[in-house]
Amino acid sequence: MLTDQEIRRHVAHAFAGLERPKPDIRGKVRDIFLRPGRRILVTTDRLSAFDRVLGLVPFKGQVLNQLSAFWFRQISDVGNHVITVPDPNVTVARECQALPVEVIVRGYITGVTSTALW
Repeated sequence: MLTDQEIRRHVAHAFAGLERPKPDIRGKVRDIFLRPGRRILVTTDRLSAFDRVLGLVPFKGQVLNQLSAFWFRQISDVGNHVITVPDPNVTVARECQALPVEVIVRGYITGVTSTALW
């Protein structure tokens, strides 16, 4: 576990993303490089909320990428898009077609959206 002091020491070195080579797709948090049949996903330390990048949080990209890698390893018998994770911030994945399905998980069945029970 990192201490507050260690995190503060790394604020100036937070990973905003790659400039060279320029990503094919720059998302709010990930830079994506397209290769034939592959996607290279680079998870940055960018913090986004309300469709805006608000700043950088040291190690955020590494935590997100490693957390995803952990869970994809847990379901590897089902099969997924991950080929390898060569760096704490990088995932190399197969090019896939998304299923046009949305799943909403709630702690409560109430709310103000049309997906609420009432």
